[in-house]
Amino acid sequence: MRALLDTNIVIHRENTKATSQTIGQLFYWLDKLHYEKMIHPYTINELRKYSDPQMQALYDSKIAAYTEMKNVAVQTSDFINKLHDCPKTDNDRIDNQLLFEVFCGRIDILITEDRKMRKKAEHLGINNKVFSINTFIAKCTNDNPELINYRALSVKKTTFGAVNINDSFFETFKGPYQGFENWFAKKCDEEAYICKSETNKILGFLYLKVEGPDENYSEISPSFLPKRRLKVGTFKIESTGFRLGERFIKIIFDNAIAQKVYEIYVTLFTDRQELMALYELLKRWGFYEYGTKTSNGKAEVVLVKKMNCYDSSLSIKQNFPNLNYNRKKFYLPIEAKYHTFLLPDSKLNTENEIDFLGETPQKYALQKVYISFSYKRDMSPGDFLVLYRKGVTPGRKGYESVLTTVAVIDEVKYNFINKSDFLQYCENRTVFSKEDLNYFWDSKQGKLLVVKFIFIKNLTKRLILKDLWDMNIVPFPSGPRPFDTMSDSEFDEIIRHSQTDIYM
Repeated sequence: MRALLDTNIVIHRENTKATSQTIGQLFYWLDKLHYEKMIHPYTINELRKYSDPQMQALYDSKIAAYTEMKNVAVQTSDFINKLHDCPKTDNDRIDNQLLFEVFCGRIDILITEDRKMRKKAEHLGINNKVFSINTFIAKCTNDNPELINYRALSVKKTTFGAVNINDSFFETFKGPYQGFENWFAKKCDEEAYICKSETNKILGFLYLKVEGPDENYSEISPSFLPKRRLKVGTFKIESTGFRLGERFIKIIFDNAIAQKVYEIYVTLFTDRQELMALYELLKRWGFYEYGTKTSNGKAEVVLVKKMNCYDSSLSIKQNFPNLNYNRKKFYLPIEAKYHTFLLPDSKLNTENEIDFLGETPQKYALQKVYISFSYKRDMSPGDFLVLYRKGVTPGRKGYESVLTTVAVIDEVKYNFINKSDFLQYCENRTVFSKEDLNYFWDSKQGKLLVVKFIFIKNLTKRLILKDLWDMNIVPFPSGPRPFDTMSDSEFDEIIRHSQTDIYM
């Protein structure tokens, strides 16, 4: 297999100062899966344009680590017509040529951080062969769980003073943010969230600060109105293929709800790849560009997320955690053997935590995938799900079937173009293996129903199926089937008896 690396990947890899473990994870997978790392003649020409003699010497010495393509393929009329793009700059011409190397089959995959190139790949029908660093790592993690080099990841609350600021993870903060080390030291007793691998590498860090109406926002333009806000003060995640970004997003939203803030905001420089990845993650979950913050002559973009304000023009994901109560409500029973692997936050008190650690990306995702063969098709994005873990002991269904979780439907899909479309849609968000998914497609293609839902909250008090019988919500002796509906009043009864507050 031959992997062509775009110029931005090579530059990132051969930087004189290691600032991210993401590129290391990329090359880990390329080596582990025996990809031949290819470099295009056009990329070599680009690297040799550097005016800095030190950087030029560095790149010259490193090029030998890659396999150089010996010639440049001649673009066909079919490619040009499908691309439907008139290159305006040298960069455009180079980008198109790299895409053609994939299109004509001389290269198996292309890895690039250029969003425009990945958009072009969609027009060409080769988007399943053109990856960003993040999507390639996610694919490798999903396809090869047995090759993951750490067993478990967890996000924990800690204090600044317990964190090693000399870890290479923090190098990206020390340059752009003057006085970062002094600021970090002064925060020694304050709380933050951290994620480490089994080998103690820092993979994610999050610091949150609640600000009152009297906060000084003179450096932000346009200036904020006086409100109670949650500031995302320090936030960085490494790409692991484990959807860690979504785990941290959930922590941000949970804190915003608990603190009853008007909105959340974050300031970001956007001059590095990992910052753009974070920017895109925040945008997917409803943050929008508000303005800029200027300090020490440097400008950061200000992203804002409004709370307690549902906007019907936005998607369910962009609105989340803001919800619209006036939607249908459904039951969703899940087999016990799958329940906690898909919803680790909803594990029962009788389950051992260690049983649910491991190399399974769907555990960390905020958005989950449920695969069903139900004939029902009347659910829609924005509808609510009450999930429960089905009992396993014969004759004990009423006592072992437990309501655990409330979720909201994000997407519903059942007309897949082909198997590749189905597999890609489910990737990294379901408990089923690739072999399971292939079997589902081959044996039950016409019945497949895939629902993507977003985890809202655990039920504080767990009602059992017998409670639903006693409350005359579910008729004895049956249990709800997948996507059976409940009335608003029944939903309210379940939420009330579960002693759970849902943020609406």
